[in-house]
Amino acid sequence: MIGRRDAALSLTPAPLPPLCRLVAPALAFGLAAAGAAAPASAAEPDVPPQTLDTTTVTAKRLDAVRADIEPRLGASVYTIPEQAIQNQPGGDNNPLNQVLLQAPGVSQEAFGQLHVRNEMANLQYRINGIILPEGVSFFGQSLTPRFASSIELITGALPAQYGLRTAGIIDITTKSGAYDPGGHVGMYGGSHDRLEPSAVYGGSLGTFNYFVSGDYLQDGIGIENPTASYSPIHDDTQQGHGFAYLEDILDPTSKVGVILGTFRGQFQIPNIPGQTPNFAVPGVASINSADLNENQREINHYGVLSYLKSGKDLDFQLATFTRYSSVCFQPDP
Repeated sequence: MIGRRDAALSLTPAPLPPLCRLVAPALAFGLAAAGAAAPASAAEPDVPPQTLDTTTVTAKRLDAVRADIEPRLGASVYTIPEQAIQNQPGGDNNPLNQVLLQAPGVSQEAFGQLHVRNEMANLQYRINGIILPEGVSFFGQSLTPRFASSIELITGALPAQYGLRTAGIIDITTKSGAYDPGGHVGMYGGSHDRLEPSAVYGGSLGTFNYFVSGDYLQDGIGIENPTASYSPIHDDTQQGHGFAYLEDILDPTSKVGVILGTFRGQFQIPNIPGQTPNFAVPGVASINSADLNENQREINHYGVLSYLKSGKDLDFQLATFTRYSSVCFQPDP
């Protein structure tokens, strides 16, 4: 959509500010309709009239309706746009908790869990304004900023509609293929054998818009190193994320959307050498604590189906969701 508008302004002698570039084409079309446009010189090429994509305009209007449904009375909202996420070292390869540390009043403990205003847990996560059911997770994060168009942290005196988790509301607005079609494949890596390939892609087919993303992470530090050494003992991790957002605009006043996400993480529990066991194993003279082999697997799958309707006197969104979550700890035999 921006490309079409830039083409309409190609005859201006100098680039205009972003706000003017959005408004000027509409004014130009209005003057042309009134017959007030100046005659073009012979050297100027004919520029065909530009029309805005109806599906894109409708999608933006319905997204604005969805955002207005949520009350903000008495709340403080801190917004992290996509550009701020990309400007961080590592960009959207960072885990979600690292991105949220930009917000005021947010801190992080050793295992990566967030504290908002010094409250442990008590956080509610939403995607496009829809409450995401709570999952069981200790070391991994089922959500990633890779699919986020913006992230909002809502705190303060929250209205009753937000429920019981009131230390902070983390609302993620997803990307859509209607606005940024196309995609890319990336590779991110670093010390401790960190390697993270990823891919995102989005697009539109008529009134149907879609966006998908996926990544895989392997790292030599999965959990915070409990020793003073540079390389922890037995701390490898493998993690994978998958996400899909699908929406179909039924008519200018309604749309249906589907959100699908998955996370799977495998973590080694790091060892501390030189520990003395407080129990005896028959037939075993000594146990080297550096040789323990304890592991934990975390799985989270979630799905959301929503319907948004914008009427003359009433805007509403209905949603149903499901989530499967499991944690399996495997001690050393």
